[in-house]
Amino acid sequence: MEVRMNKMRSIFLGSAAFLVAATGAQAADMMMDVKAPREPVYRCDITGFIELPGTDICFKVGGFARLVVVGGQDNWAFVDEFYRPDFIIPDGHTLNDTLEMYGQGRVNFDARTSTEYGTVRAFIEIQATDNDTRTGGPASLRHAFVQFGNWTFGKTWSTFLHLDSSASTTDPYVLVGDNFMRRNQIRYTQSFGNGFSLSVAIEDQEYNNPGAILATGIYATPPAPNFVVNDRNSMPDVVANIRVDGDWGNAQLSGAIHNNEFREVAGNGLAPAPLAGNQTDSEIGWAALFGLVINTPSIGEGDFFSFKAIYTDGAHQYYQDSWAGGANVVWGLCNWVVPALGGCITDTVTTWSVMANFTHNWTPTFNTTIGGGYGQVSVPTTQLNFFAPLAGFATDQEVDTWDVYLDFAWTPVPRTTFQVDLVYGNIDLNGSGTFGGTFTPYFFNPLANDSDGAFSAAFQVTRSF
Repeated sequence: MEVRMNKMRSIFLGSAAFLVAATGAQAADMMMDVKAPREPVYRCDITGFIELPGTDICFKVGGFARLVVVGGQDNWAFVDEFYRPDFIIPDGHTLNDTLEMYGQGRVNFDARTSTEYGTVRAFIEIQATDNDTRTGGPASLRHAFVQFGNWTFGKTWSTFLHLDSSASTTDPYVLVGDNFMRRNQIRYTQSFGNGFSLSVAIEDQEYNNPGAILATGIYATPPAPNFVVNDRNSMPDVVANIRVDGDWGNAQLSGAIHNNEFREVAGNGLAPAPLAGNQTDSEIGWAALFGLVINTPSIGEGDFFSFKAIYTDGAHQYYQDSWAGGANVVWGLCNWVVPALGGCITDTVTTWSVMANFTHNWTPTFNTTIGGGYGQVSVPTTQLNFFAPLAGFATDQEVDTWDVYLDFAWTPVPRTTFQVDLVYGNIDLNGSGTFGGTFTPYFFNPLANDSDGAFSAAFQVTRSF
């Protein structure tokens, strides 16, 4: 009897366990049927970026607030918001000592997404500078571009530039031999390994409004009231660079081709000039750049030396901030004996420049940069004309500029930097275009005091975010 009871008890307990297990399995199946599979959560793994909730977009907001105080000796000109040595007035006849201060604010938005085509990115940056009024200056668009894998579409730094070798100074200065161009473009960049990359782009040819300077001599230029205007043409600038990066630093070789197209118009600016000959002409211009950065850890942690050289021929905008910076070509009569044949491009404006800088970090928060640059602009404006009484005194314009600077930068806390710049600049007109203490392209005066220099200094505080 007892044996049978034990056997019945075992059967009951086994059945109960089976029932519990079956019920649990069925409940688990029911839960799986009710709870749908969860989509993987996108994680933003780019340093400094955060995830936009509910999307696969990583974004970052940045910018800065800044105060600048800058002053120049009696003959250092402040032109187009920049202190440039090529606008120093010899002898300081027309300018006094000057001191100014302005505020500046910049905001940018960077949004990125990882896709099967690579990173897709949108970047916008806007800046405003105070203009001494209650409401400040208008905001300007610095960057607005889309990156789709290896492609870039929109406004950003020109493919020609090598920013790594640019001068480290406060905002007011444009130093000899440097260039900062942001242009609308379509660019393709391809990496090849071992630090090598190649970029090719087409960029807007109207940057900096390329112009023509008139040849000297009474009959060398179009008869009044005609003048020369730049024709926007159908050929964009073609720009490319090849770059290599390594632990030692980096180097870049850049080139650009620009098509100059000009036409002569009557006084109303619309109708063709009243000449029987050719009133339109074109000329291909080009530019080249070499930039180099060499790290020097043996001197100090984070120390580096940089060098940059630029040459342009009929593409002055690639040197840009210099004497006659808007002029690419010289326009004059195609034939001075027969003026009725019309005007044409008689020559191109050429430039060359070199600059070098060295940055030393004395402490993790304090560094100094010393550097300088030298550049020359050659404008062959003289045309042989025996019938022009002033032609014998005219000369091709050749202007030399140079500067040296010392920059101190202190960052006591992250993203807050105090900077002080000391700059000396010099210009030499080489006797061209100076007569009676004023500039005119019709005269050459070897006795003119046409070379002068001046000091300038700036203090800047920047808080970035």
